[in-house]
Amino acid sequence: MGSQPSFRIDTLESQSGLTIKLAGELDSATSTKLLERFEEALARLDGRRLVIDLDEVSFVDSAGMRALILIERGAEEKRIELAIAPPPPAVTELLRVTGLADRIPLAPRMDEPPPVDPFLERIEIALSRDADAPARARAELRQAILGRLSDRDSATAALLTSELVTNAVIHPGQAVGGPVELRITAYHDRIRVDVTDEGSGFDPGALPPRRPHEAGGHGLVVVDGLASRWGTTRLLTGDREAFCVWFELDASAGEIDVSGEQPDVIQEQASAGA
Repeated sequence: MGSQPSFRIDTLESQSGLTIKLAGELDSATSTKLLERFEEALARLDGRRLVIDLDEVSFVDSAGMRALILIERGAEEKRIELAIAPPPPAVTELLRVTGLADRIPLAPRMDEPPPVDPFLERIEIALSRDADAPARARAELRQAILGRLSDRDSATAALLTSELVTNAVIHPGQAVGGPVELRITAYHDRIRVDVTDEGSGFDPGALPPRRPHEAGGHGLVVVDGLASRWGTTRLLTGDREAFCVWFELDASAGEIDVSGEQPDVIQEQASAGA
């Protein structure tokens, strides 16, 4: 039996509202995740706009269509401004043929989407899930951004990375296996850090519960206050579900070192004794 195509849900927040961005196939197995994310968003909108971004959705079945209709009805009942960014043309045509495009507010599609911002360098590391993981993550981060950011921004990036890795180690619970995956990406005007684990994740609008006698617990407050932007991603591939928390930190003009003509990708395995 082949693996189920990857499916992702990102929640992005701005002053104007929330965007729920989907990628992959929206079907009976994944539409419930969209509805769950919509219910989470309702509690956080506070009168702001909601966008359902289907730009990277490659397939929608009847369950996915039903989920979109339920979201449209729910938004209307709650008097929430809703916009749905349409999927690629072939999938949009399918929605028109089935009549769904007449029932949900599809926004105009841009003919030429903006180009993807190329990265300068990317480092991917698998950290053993133990108490030393945050320190190893900080060391890798400092090495990766050496000379790219100011001392102040470098310290901020190290703090944010440490908080996310700490959360990935202590919050999923003892039953969660696998490493903590750290990805550091440098762009010409910012850096991005992704921390992924196999835990069930959390509602981005609320802090994960803090257990008694447990260190940490306020990391997302720090991230929310210091990051230029941050969010979460759910990845479903076959039977494996992973949860990613990411942040971006903008650099002041001239801080990012743009030396080097080709982007580099480095993959490492950090052992427990590193």
